[in-house]
Amino acid sequence: MSINPSHPFANIIPTVRADAMAYVVLERRDVEAMSRFLHDFGFTRVEHEGPNVYFRGFGEKPYSVELIPSDRDAFVGFGLVAADGADLDTLGSANGIAPADSEKPGGGRVLHLVDPNGYRIDLVHGFEKAEAYVPREAIDVENTPWKKSRVNAGVRPPLTPAPVEGVRHLVLQTPHFEQTVRWYMQNFGYLPSDMLQTQSGMIGLGFFRFDRGEQPADHHALAISFGPAPEILHISTETIDIDAVGQGQQYLRAQGWEHFWGIGRHVLGSQVFDYWKDPAGDEWEHYADGDVMTADYPVGFHPFDRAGLWAWGDDLPASMRPAGQAPEEAPPPVRELIDAMLVAPRPWLD
Repeated sequence: MSINPSHPFANIIPTVRADAMAYVVLERRDVEAMSRFLHDFGFTRVEHEGPNVYFRGFGEKPYSVELIPSDRDAFVGFGLVAADGADLDTLGSANGIAPADSEKPGGGRVLHLVDPNGYRIDLVHGFEKAEAYVPREAIDVENTPWKKSRVNAGVRPPLTPAPVEGVRHLVLQTPHFEQTVRWYMQNFGYLPSDMLQTQSGMIGLGFFRFDRGEQPADHHALAISFGPAPEILHISTETIDIDAVGQGQQYLRAQGWEHFWGIGRHVLGSQVFDYWKDPAGDEWEHYADGDVMTADYPVGFHPFDRAGLWAWGDDLPASMRPAGQAPEEAPPPVRELIDAMLVAPRPWLD
């Protein structure tokens, strides 16, 4: 398949540049069940007055997940951290919205925007940082055929929830692909890391990172996929090391939660991943050993297919693939995307 190394998102001038992920906001009918899942997944509950429930990771963000009691299960939106407090005023002025004081854990100020899919996107600054802690040291001393660095010592990771630093990236599906990508790049300065293109050159999936200049940023803090309706595809968290991914899987299995996909290694981003379903059916990812890039890293262009999403491990679950051939009345772009995802990713996985 030939690749067209171009995209319609070049030369977008950002209003501000967000610096990090802050949190996700969810509505849940069964907050108690969701709280149990988050605890077993590696989060810690934060004490805070009011009906909403908050969870944090071991990093310095005051919270990473907000649960709103509701009569529906829904993804509300997410928050981003501003590098400078003035960015809230700059972005607010550009959108005709004023920042406000935050009543959430950590306080500070917050600016609420709404993206093209109706999701609430916050920009926050000035919150009181939580006290970060180290759950355990990473296991980074490996014995190879050429070098035996670990002598008289075994690898004995504990069977516990995988400690998570916090929320690191999200994957959103949207029927308004180009509009959504432009909105996030213009408002928050996301940079494209990799684009997946169909045979005709149409982009069906993009991975976007924060623009932190010479300071490395995760390969993607946001991925945007073309699809029939707005939907959260997964919420991703970073854990300590590959052994934490593996032991986290064992712990979640022991608690009876629904495993979804993994363990495997992604191609774009290189993360060793493991996916789970929460009680409402949303996907959550543990990952370790992901790529980081500086702002001058060039955009990569790749075929849109299943093979480009993972390097080793099981194939995508059936629910992540098209159910069958696209109907004849489907628009050509939709048919092209569906046909590409139906191709077996490896000759031995047909």
